Amino acid sequence: MERHRLQTAVGVQPTRRARRDRGSFAGRVSAEPAGRDRGAPPAHVRAGVVFAVAALVLAAPVFVRAQPALQVLSLEEAVRLALANNERMLSSRESIAQSRLGVSLAESAFGTRVTPNLLGSFGQSDVRNQTYGVGVSRRFATGTEIRMDASAATFRNQLGNFYASDTTLLVSQSLLRGFGAAVGRRPLAQARYRVANAQRQHALVEQQFAIEVASIYYRLIAQRELAVAARTVLDNAEQLLAASEAKLRANLVSRLDVFRAQQLAADASGQLFDVEGSAEDLKDQLRFLMAKDVDYDFRVASEIGAHPDRVTTEEAVSLALQNRLELRDADAAVEEAGREVRFARHQLLPQFDVSVALTRRETADSLRGAFGADRFEPVTFFLVSTPLDRTAESIGLQNAIIERDQRARARDTLRRRIAQEARAAVRMQQRLANRLASAEVSVEFAEREVDLATLRFQRGLANNLDVVNAQENLLNASGRRLAVLADLAVARLELRATLGTLDVRRDVR
Repeated sequence: MERHRLQTAVGVQPTRRARRDRGSFAGRVSAEPAGRDRGAPPAHVRAGVVFAVAALVLAAPVFVRAQPALQVLSLEEAVRLALANNERMLSSRESIAQSRLGVSLAESAFGTRVTPNLLGSFGQSDVRNQTYGVGVSRRFATGTEIRMDASAATFRNQLGNFYASDTTLLVSQSLLRGFGAAVGRRPLAQARYRVANAQRQHALVEQQFAIEVASIYYRLIAQRELAVAARTVLDNAEQLLAASEAKLRANLVSRLDVFRAQQLAADASGQLFDVEGSAEDLKDQLRFLMAKDVDYDFRVASEIGAHPDRVTTEEAVSLALQNRLELRDADAAVEEAGREVRFARHQLLPQFDVSVALTRRETADSLRGAFGADRFEPVTFFLVSTPLDRTAESIGLQNAIIERDQRARARDTLRRRIAQEARAAVRMQQRLANRLASAEVSVEFAEREVDLATLRFQRGLANNLDVVNAQENLLNASGRRLAVLADLAVARLELRATLGTLDVRRDVR
């Protein structure tokens, strides 16, 4: 609406070239007396010129149609490109991949490990001190470890070469320190906690990054619309300047009116330059977030979709406390600190391990005969170890307790802060909605002011000062309305992010 008002502010809107051509033509006609021939070209020359001009005019649209149109970049596409290509998002995904590698490393501790051991020579089989063996081990989460080692070595004496074999099957179990799945799987639990934490941080970064892209995108739409309004104001200012100069020649206005019109045209030109420059800066920022080069040109959508979410402060607080990822992360951190306290307290226990082994040691003339399934001897032994100085373990436990209490307090503080942020986000959206309604009223009033000032100037009831002020007020009101509209669209996304319900692939479009 304001664009139409700006275009019809001072009556008919001829272009600058048309006015210039028309003025020069009128000057030439007035300068030449009627009926006087100034050496006009022959008829066939004039026909050729007309034919050439007509051919150029008819051919001109072909070149216009051949120019490729700029790609319309939607907000959804901009967010998708930014999430896929930006360095910040790539680093966040790599953090998740690294944490998953940590899980694989922790799980490998409970796998079956086979370790061959060969030491021999090439070609000769009767060289002494050759060793052949294999070791198989597996560790369980309960602290149980099973190990089997089978090896044979070659020796030589006065009677010749022989093989000495050693086969041992060992089962070891920790009864105090190191007993239980919670202790045995502690490294794996830590690795999985880091994966979950990295995934939550990645989701938060996605939300913040999508809001940043949307903010720049909406501001770019506002700047483009403001540039259209500023260009219309510049055209109207030039027409007002021409009208003021014409009235000055007719002694209907003073030279001060012409000066004011010139000042309005200069200010409008400067404002247009500033708005277009700001739009180019925003396009560069959007290219940077999407990881695109400067040759990637595009145009944004035609309008800003700002529809406030209807939610009360009580509903907002409830949704935020249920869905916010930061609060989930704080709960997980408190649980992890509790597990760390239990693990540190467990480390104060003495080391008491019981082992049962089956061993077989034999000598034979051949490698095949050195091994067998008979003549195993059972062996039972235990290990007791407890340090007299437990300062390190005690300090570790106290630090774990302090860390748990700190994380619990931080979670409570975060809960209160989230509730405050939810209420503030609802109030901010309401304020911006009220500002938008006020800005629309201001734009409507400014349009009427322009119409009235232009009518009074055309009828000679006032000078062009009222027109100049009205044009400036309308441009400022339009700029404020567009800025508030962009802020309201961003505030809607920020409200959803505050409530923890923002889906960057569904809501940001």
